[in-house]
Amino acid sequence: MFDFIVCGCNKTSKNHKIILKEERTSLNLCFPPSYQRLASKNHNPSIARKIARQIKRGESPEGLIPLAQSINDPYYHSLSLASISSSINGKKSQKIFELALKESNKVTQAWRKLELLGEISKSLKTVSDTNQRKRRFEEVLLLSLKEKEEQTKDFFVKYSKNYPDELLGTLLSHTLELKQYPFESSKAIIRIWIKRKPIDQLVSRLSDIKGDLRARLLGYLHFQLDKARIQTNPTALSLALQSQNSEDILRYLVRICSSSSDLVEVASVSSTSPSIMLALTARADRKGFSNEANKFASNAKQLIESLQSSDKKEKLLYKLKVTIDRLHGVDSPKSSKAVPELSEVAKSGKHTLGLLNTYGGKWNHPHFKAIHKAANLCSAFDLDLALIGFPKVESEKLMNEVKKEMRLPNEGYLSSLFSNQRVRFFDKDVDESWAGSKVATTANPDANKLELPDGRLCMIVGLGPKGLPKSFLKASNYHFELTGSNIAFETGTAMGSIAGHLHLM
Repeated sequence: MFDFIVCGCNKTSKNHKIILKEERTSLNLCFPPSYQRLASKNHNPSIARKIARQIKRGESPEGLIPLAQSINDPYYHSLSLASISSSINGKKSQKIFELALKESNKVTQAWRKLELLGEISKSLKTVSDTNQRKRRFEEVLLLSLKEKEEQTKDFFVKYSKNYPDELLGTLLSHTLELKQYPFESSKAIIRIWIKRKPIDQLVSRLSDIKGDLRARLLGYLHFQLDKARIQTNPTALSLALQSQNSEDILRYLVRICSSSSDLVEVASVSSTSPSIMLALTARADRKGFSNEANKFASNAKQLIESLQSSDKKEKLLYKLKVTIDRLHGVDSPKSSKAVPELSEVAKSGKHTLGLLNTYGGKWNHPHFKAIHKAANLCSAFDLDLALIGFPKVESEKLMNEVKKEMRLPNEGYLSSLFSNQRVRFFDKDVDESWAGSKVATTANPDANKLELPDGRLCMIVGLGPKGLPKSFLKASNYHFELTGSNIAFETGTAMGSIAGHLHLM
């Protein structure tokens, strides 16, 4: 154990003498007047932010130790000490970091502790000593593994991106050992790995996994490689299909198929399964491969008709009819209920809700789902809809895809918005003459940008887990934080809350 003894009470922190004492249990701190005034307010987040700003501006990190020690919340105390330790070198840096980790253990809520460890991992990227940086990342990782698996899974999903390339293999080993969440946590590592490291090593690691998890992760890898337009030989899908996979696994592999050749490959190992043939038919139809869809439907019909009479056969025959009806654009008897009528939509919106696409790759289900939600909100709260950075698409095709993906019983409100010219596409940024003054929504706003202008507003939400890019936030003249507490929402919740707020303005 050690503590800091800070001597001197000069006007500038640079004149403070900082001594590391081993085996001490008390702290003797003497703060300069400016620090005393800030500490007296006892607003721990503000003090932590001040420390971070001062470090960025080049102030002596060691001179900030007294200010960090004035923080009585272990979360912000630990975070500030970690930031300071990452900005200095040598044994003193390691001792400060050890104190930061000790403080982190005082955080009682598991989710908050893991959030803290994630924030600490961000600060470690600035540590100049390579060996020291690697060791600290490992220490943070070990602390995260002591918590419940659900929280640990969240740590991997949110913060693995902070880890250096040389530790991605270590992260993957730990995610695979999670009993309840190996798939979700390992997916996060895969997404990072394909951007930063050779794919061959990852394919090899995943191929050595035993059981169903092997096929699932190889299938997910195939899906992500297709999005990134990276080709491998053999494909990850081919490797996944080499196992004796259950129908559940095969259905998952069908869902990750993006090309007609993918679907044909799955069909080649599922030629005796009518259920998988039906799934292949539905997937081919959804992806627009009509020839393959008809072929799979024909194969499914033959397989089902060859079965002996049973309840299972009757259920499969019904599914076949529904699938073929959908394939030919015919409503099945099941969907013959009265189609709900859409409410009338206003000719124009008072303000604008903007969606900035931060997902890479082609159109996929998350895009359609978000646009469907946004269209409903805009229709309900009299807002126009701005779609920024989405792949090129005709409005008619987009409406059809949303209807198909969301299985709508009617045309949906997106159609009504398009009819009233209340939806516009933009490449990188909105045209404020149409949308209104651009306002970036964020959980961490710039305090100097919070005063909103009068008139029509366009509040923009980042579509994806990262929210709006830093470059977009920096370029925006106005920021908006909804909660007043800097609490981040997932995209759907954020859109709903912001749309309701705009409606009341």
